[in-house]
Amino acid sequence: MTDVNPERFHEAATPAMLSRIFAWAARALYVGPALNLSAHRNAVAVLALGLDGPFDVADPPADAPLRYRRTKSALIPPGTLHHFARTPALMAFIYVDPFSTDLDRLRGSAAICEPHACFSLADEQAYVGILNALASGITDWPAARAAIDARLSGAGPVPMDPRVKAVRSILHQDAGGRITLASLATHAGLSESRLRHLFKQVTGVPLRRYRIWVAMRLALQRIATGETLTTAAMDAGFSSSAHFSTAFRDMFGMEPSRLARGRLQIAG
Repeated sequence: MTDVNPERFHEAATPAMLSRIFAWAARALYVGPALNLSAHRNAVAVLALGLDGPFDVADPPADAPLRYRRTKSALIPPGTLHHFARTPALMAFIYVDPFSTDLDRLRGSAAICEPHACFSLADEQAYVGILNALASGITDWPAARAAIDARLSGAGPVPMDPRVKAVRSILHQDAGGRITLASLATHAGLSESRLRHLFKQVTGVPLRRYRIWVAMRLALQRIATGETLTTAAMDAGFSSSAHFSTAFRDMFGMEPSRLARGRLQIAG
């Protein structure tokens, strides 16, 4: 642990480098500089990894004096105020939905779990190796995604029920559409309640949450191709750019404009 002046809640500027976001299912991955974020909360859980060195994670703000733990990985629960300092040049953040089974599996693999963060994950070195290979170009995204999925899914994913597969296909084909739950249930040949239950059982995340992830992914793809935030938000089914910005900030702890201004690459 190290003592740090509480007023030092911003890090030194990081040289410009390519930021990459990968979004799939109810998961997202950011690889790039730490973005010098001030203390913030995420609506989702985040696994932070230092790819070329350790970083500092602040103890809860109520603790006095403010202290930081040096680590190479930290799992931050959803809704938890946190701050990273002395970050390395290259970081990775894996975002997982708090209502999915991913969070429980990650938490269960940690040797140390405190209310504000978990540390010493059993697969820490495996994640760092996978993501360093991705960042350096040794591994392509499909291979990296398969390796991450294998780690997150434990014994392996639940076999995909064809009805759930059909619903997922509809959602991805019309990510910005406003198809109703009733229509999705009709396509699947199920009642609405049965569809919700089956979707969560198979995918590990509620249907409504999955739709938000799909819409967020589409908006990010539009931004990466040069669309304005307003156009990207509307294309993805958000009511306005403000609606999208609020949803993005709640989920990822930053304004989407921070990524739009940088050298951003999106992949699914």
